[in-house]
Amino acid sequence: MAYLVVRPDRRPREVPGDRGPSRYEIRESVMTAAGPRARTLATFRVLTAGVIADAAARAQRTFDADKIRARASALRVPQRSHEAAATASELLARLHNGESLPPALIAELRRALPRGPVEVPDSLQSAIEWLGADDSTKGRALRDLVDVASRIPARARSRASAFPRLSSKGMQ
Repeated sequence: MAYLVVRPDRRPREVPGDRGPSRYEIRESVMTAAGPRARTLATFRVLTAGVIADAAARAQRTFDADKIRARASALRVPQRSHEAAATASELLARLHNGESLPPALIAELRRALPRGPVEVPDSLQSAIEWLGADDSTKGRALRDLVDVASRIPARARSRASAFPRLSSKGMQ
């Protein structure tokens, strides 16, 4: 029977004390002449259908993908269940970086995409540029933002807008 384990990440940390993303393994126990042993079927950071398919192909015993997914959810393993969404995100990121598509593919995409009004939040347009960014790029941007925010001088408070000090008559 296959099972899921969490392995610490051994890569150097960009931020001291940051635990960073973990590595995960799908393993199975097998009996050998020397006793029971565990075999690694797949190592990953994000659980996808491809990872599960690879692990199932390598398994020598029964493989229950539903139990692996349930355990991954319990461990809060990052999962990507929609491969098409990941591919679309990558395509959008490449298009925003200046790549182009052949006209025939553009026409086919227009036919395949739903027609009619699609309600999109206002904040989505600014978020699209981050779709293809990896975690280290996002982390650097966040650190840069915090660094800029820490350099903005605090504004001195004016006395006119401050609430007057309260004191009791007996305590002077």
